[in-house]
Amino acid sequence: MPMPDPETVAGATGGMPSVGASPLRRRLVVVLGGLAILALAFGVVWLQSSKYEPLVVGMHAPDFSLPDLQGRTQRLSDHHGKVVFLNFWATWCKPCKEEMPSMQVLWDNLKKEDFVMLAVSMDRVTTTKDIPPYVENLRLTFPILTDSWGQTDKRYKLMGVPETYIIDQGGVLREKVIGPRDWTRPESIETIVQLLQKQQKSVKAD
Repeated sequence: MPMPDPETVAGATGGMPSVGASPLRRRLVVVLGGLAILALAFGVVWLQSSKYEPLVVGMHAPDFSLPDLQGRTQRLSDHHGKVVFLNFWATWCKPCKEEMPSMQVLWDNLKKEDFVMLAVSMDRVTTTKDIPPYVENLRLTFPILTDSWGQTDKRYKLMGVPETYIIDQGGVLREKVIGPRDWTRPESIETIVQLLQKQQKSVKAD
């Protein structure tokens, strides 16, 4: 008995699926899958880039909560309404040690104003024991905070130490200083003086 022609059978039964439909569907799936992978990769890159995006002048300074050497907790937001001198340092940092005496002079001259100095030690657990003798040796009297776990390091995307951030009364970063500075020089404290004078004028106007 002769076998029926496949094309005749296909036509009679309404048939076999179109030959081109299956490859087209596969190509569509591949393209959509590729787009999804690209979108995911773009999202990861964007998140990573924002994670390491530096803090720049004009941005709000990230808040934090850290202990001082007396065990009291201090938050940056506690000093809202004051000009904040936020310095990051470490006991093993030679430029930090060279900078500290001029910071003390600045603190002695401005501590009675609406001004606060916060010096955050980035010493890890292994070197925090060196902080008290360091402070005593340099006769530092401004507030010293400790950040053994790098909380502020992540929030401020520090490049190293020392770094100093001048923050205005509204919590906005007005100057960022990478490296040490002689804080007894008039040009070094220009931003601080301007912010304090602006506040004094505002108080008089009220």
